[in-house]
Amino acid sequence: MTTSDRPDPDSSFAPEKGFQPVYTPPAWYLENTTQASAGGSPPVPWHSVYPRPGEPLACRVCGVTPAAAVTIRAHRGLILAMRWQHEVGPFCGLCGIALVRNMTTQTLWQGWWGVGSLIVGAPFSLVSNWLAYRQLRRLQLAVPPPGVRQVPLGKPVLHRPLAYVALIPLIWAAVVLTHLITTAS
Repeated sequence: MTTSDRPDPDSSFAPEKGFQPVYTPPAWYLENTTQASAGGSPPVPWHSVYPRPGEPLACRVCGVTPAAAVTIRAHRGLILAMRWQHEVGPFCGLCGIALVRNMTTQTLWQGWWGVGSLIVGAPFSLVSNWLAYRQLRRLQLAVPPPGVRQVPLGKPVLHRPLAYVALIPLIWAAVVLTHLITTAS
């Protein structure tokens, strides 16, 4: 665009003042539209990519409806650092609960091994997963269409041996608190 093609900043961009805006679509769009007019598939409009308001959400894993838009978290505490992991859904009840069980067990097993993780990281992940679990439990149980497999639920969290590793920092905290109370008196 040369300087003579630019509109005067004081003008109101009206056609009668000498400026006519021109838009040329990109080449890829023109190719798609010519293919569509020649019998090909039409381009997908942007508004059809996202679900319309009022349409039920479909599970990100298996495609079943109804689903809930939840975030499921796991936390790994390292001695000097922390590592976060999260999965953003919508998830159906079955796939979401299976993921909550796996990521909660992961947090109970590996989430306590640092001071920041013990105080903030693991408790935040556990409470967040508990809220997501409650939301997923409220969904109707959906049956997937033939040929679609859902994630197996697996054992509940308290039936998994790795979940009990979280007792180590809890017992340690109880011993320290008992020691502090008895030495202070």
